[in-house]
Amino acid sequence: MTQDNETFPLHGALTGLGFLGEERTELTMDERGQWLALSQSSAHFFDLDSRRVTRIPGFQAIEFVTDPGRSLRSIDICRVGERGEWTMHPLEGDHLTQFAWHISTEIAQIARVEGLVRR
Repeated sequence: MTQDNETFPLHGALTGLGFLGEERTELTMDERGQWLALSQSSAHFFDLDSRRVTRIPGFQAIEFVTDPGRSLRSIDICRVGERGEWTMHPLEGDHLTQFAWHISTEIAQIARVEGLVRR
């Protein structure tokens, strides 16, 4: 695995006590475990055991209302070299929204995150 100067600090900040393991070119809802998808402007943390996704905006990235951990509804596309697309369930008590969606910038890397401390 190669890491350029732009993504390496982001890896370290996000993984904490964990480390990046197996890499994939695509992530689907059939997977298990915790995964980090790095896009051109942000990082997306998928916990597929609990079916949650969290976006960590990168430097100068716009913050979105869907950034905090949300319940994952679908992963439509999460493939290296393509823009990511996934949907999330609405927040509890939000009866006006059917689902929230996210379209990322191009995905540069997808890797399993191992050894994170769960709280």
